[in-house]
Amino acid sequence: MKEFPQDVVTAPYGTWSSPLNAAEVAAGAAPIFDAAFRGDEIFYSTKIPAEKARTGLVRTSLSHPGDSEQIIPSGFNIRSAVHEYGGVSWTLDQSSEVIYFVNAADQRVWQIIPGRAPHALTPDTSGRIRYGDLHMSPWGLLCVREDCRSTRRERAIVLLTKHGTTNVLSTYSHFMAWPRLSPDGSTLAFIGWEHPNMPWDGTTLWLVDVRTPAIPAVAVLSGDGIERPRRSDPGLPSPTDPGISLLQAEFTSDSSLHVISDHDGHWSLYGLDIDPVAARPLATDPRHAPAPEQIGVDRLRPVIDTGEEIGGALWQLGTRWHLNDGDEVWAHSQAATATLVRRRLTDSTAAPAPESVATDPTVTATNPAATAWETIDTTGETFGTIELLDLGRTHLLLTAKSTRRTGVLYAVDRVTGLFTEIASERLDTHQGYYSRPRVDELGGVPVVIHSPHNPRFAAPDDELPPFVVSIHGGPTGQATPEMTARTSFFTSQGIGVLEVNYGGSTGFGRAWRDRLRGQWGIVDVEDTVAAVNGLVAAGLADPNRIAISGASSGGWTVLTALASTNVFACGTSYFGVTDLMRFVVDTHDFESHYIDGLVGPWPAAQDEYITRSPIRRTTDINVPVAVMQGDRDPIVPPSQAQEFVDTLELAGVEYIYRLYKGESHGFVRAETIINSLESEYGFYVDVFGIPRAHQHG
Repeated sequence: MKEFPQDVVTAPYGTWSSPLNAAEVAAGAAPIFDAAFRGDEIFYSTKIPAEKARTGLVRTSLSHPGDSEQIIPSGFNIRSAVHEYGGVSWTLDQSSEVIYFVNAADQRVWQIIPGRAPHALTPDTSGRIRYGDLHMSPWGLLCVREDCRSTRRERAIVLLTKHGTTNVLSTYSHFMAWPRLSPDGSTLAFIGWEHPNMPWDGTTLWLVDVRTPAIPAVAVLSGDGIERPRRSDPGLPSPTDPGISLLQAEFTSDSSLHVISDHDGHWSLYGLDIDPVAARPLATDPRHAPAPEQIGVDRLRPVIDTGEEIGGALWQLGTRWHLNDGDEVWAHSQAATATLVRRRLTDSTAAPAPESVATDPTVTATNPAATAWETIDTTGETFGTIELLDLGRTHLLLTAKSTRRTGVLYAVDRVTGLFTEIASERLDTHQGYYSRPRVDELGGVPVVIHSPHNPRFAAPDDELPPFVVSIHGGPTGQATPEMTARTSFFTSQGIGVLEVNYGGSTGFGRAWRDRLRGQWGIVDVEDTVAAVNGLVAAGLADPNRIAISGASSGGWTVLTALASTNVFACGTSYFGVTDLMRFVVDTHDFESHYIDGLVGPWPAAQDEYITRSPIRRTTDINVPVAVMQGDRDPIVPPSQAQEFVDTLELAGVEYIYRLYKGESHGFVRAETIINSLESEYGFYVDVFGIPRAHQHG
């Protein structure tokens, strides 16, 4: 229901009354993660705010999406902890009614038939053996297994039978993702990588003959030998060149795959023809096993290249940027905004779109020299993000966020391209108070601008708005133009938000991402300041009332910017990195060598680890700081936050510190979200000198 105020009140920025309070921001959030078809039925996972934000599983249908039911009992919470960030924690068996899922409390794989009690498939190890990236095959359940029973994490690709038998298929790589078996079951494909690489740096496509498990024939595709220019300070040890990032290999036949590669400067989708495994050399003695066959990138053939990114940072296992069924392939193309594209695989050249699609002006065909694809856009919306989930017989499942809608699960008709809403992440009655994001470029840096917006208020003509500069995490994340309750909490009260895609952000090609290699704490700060200066020069913000806020690696950039610039009036760090020396010691295996690429290899770059750490620079901070931290954070442990605020105390820096019990790396409890958000807003009100008592309502 739209709200039409009778009068628009003129009031200073930051004093506007808004129905989007912190409680509504916390209570209304129900993110949708994965989704899949089983015939006409649609299953999707979502958080349940009323049940301590546990992740449940919902069943609905394509024909009656309004009807839904919870499948997983309330005592279970679907979440994998592999690599700490998890991913793809459930899957369907299309040949039966069985659903497989990972339970957060014990990390076991469970199986359930709707209407019956769950049954454990794997042994109880008190969470020390974890499973993730679940994928159902005709031969059983493929998983990435992570063994945490010793100080060194051991990982494997395993196949679980419906009776609970475990077959280890490969242990070739320290990190693994996207296990897939060829249609004939002979070849295992997966993406692997080793320290110090992260999956957006350099990965390898492994192809393993699983018919000979003792001494398998192996072939690999990697980026060895590919050199890339990168920025580095003279005299600073340079991070090792990682090669190329390969992502999401999917079989299209027994001897061909689709795989994403960024060897040409941005992630695009390629095809790869492989030799039948029977033709690969086998050894009878493990001591004389042949070296893996090396496959060169010259064997990759373009499938879809939009000039943008088909791919992204793999923080959670199993993320999918393309789907195919042999007839056509769908892909998510990302730049400043997101686009859904399709290519018909059965045609050797660009096939004309069906009449119902071709007559729609929002569906366009594109014919590069090597590929033929079309853009699908029948909504008229500008999407900030798209996540591809499943490809059914008649429809595609995806989630999307746009400049006009919060997250929605859509079914997209494969013939007409029409979007049907299946479920929404939020059911708000105050959409008119949401921010109206727009993409721009300020100081040569891509940004998303959320200007203050409230249909009931306007500011005095002579006043410029205060702004919060939001720094995304990762630092390989990306700011995209999306309506969000959190951002709108600020903008609807008269405080603007500027999101910055500094060097290192994904979505803008490999060169932009690599600008941060060896330069963390330098390039990200320089780009943020350039964007802020552009915002002020455009007359969009009050230069004396600009705050900076960020979480995780974004918190690092916040604290570094406060210590090295005089642009910001204050800053808020949510579980931000403060001490690189402690981070590499205390953090988990997945990120334990991340700093090698962001700053430099240890111990050669020890001096940089010390001098760049915010905890060593608190005497350079002369504005107030807010620190928000969870006491169960395995990625940035609370000891970092405590030691940092102790040094702020010694340096005489004004600060507020909130330590939240039971919270990890990312707050999920409603009471925590409410308190942290209200604390952050109150912090800005005090620093900016905004009157506490709102007289306007």
